[in-house]
Amino acid sequence: MGKHTVRFCCHHCLHCCTDVICLPTPYDVIRIVRETGENPYRFLEFLQPDEITGVEKSDPTWLRVGKERYMMALRRDTKCVFLDMRTRRCRIYEARPILCRLYPFKLRETRDGAFKAFTLHSDVDCPRHRDGVAHTQPLYDLYLEDSRHQQDYCDLVAVFNRRAYPGKKPEDFIGMFVENSKDI
Repeated sequence: MGKHTVRFCCHHCLHCCTDVICLPTPYDVIRIVRETGENPYRFLEFLQPDEITGVEKSDPTWLRVGKERYMMALRRDTKCVFLDMRTRRCRIYEARPILCRLYPFKLRETRDGAFKAFTLHSDVDCPRHRDGVAHTQPLYDLYLEDSRHQQDYCDLVAVFNRRAYPGKKPEDFIGMFVENSKDI
C-alpha cells in the first residue's frame, strides 16, 4: 500500500480487457468520441442484471426501460471492442475510460473519508506484477475526476428514467449526452 507510489507494472496479460466489464461514464464516452471519432452506438452495449455481477440493485446508474434495467458498458464479445489482439494493446489508450486507467488500483481512505493511500485490488484476477512503480497522485487525480462525473451521471440517468414514451430503448440514453456534447 502506498501513499505516494504503488509497486505495479502491467504485463499486458489482457485480463482487464477480456474478463472485466468496463462501465464508462458519459464523460468517458464523450472523450472517446471526441478524441477518436468512434461511433458510440457501435462501441457501447447495454447489459441487464443477469449479464453483470458486482453492481448493486440500488446503483443509481441503472437505466430503466419499462420493467427492465440496463447498465451502459463498453461492447465486448470475448474481449473489449477496443482491444487490438495483434498488438495486445488498447486502440484508444489515450482516450480510454477512467475505470480502465484506475484498474487494478484501489483507493484506501481514512475513517473520515480522507485519502490514505492506493493499493492493488486483492479480489481481482490481475496478476498484479510488482516490478514497476505507479505514482499515486495521478491516480488520485483520476479518482477525483471520476467522483465529480458520477453525480452528473446519476442525474442524467434520473432524467432518462423519468421519461416514458413509446419505443423507449436503452440506446436512447446515448443521445442525451453525446449529441448535446458537441457544443461543450
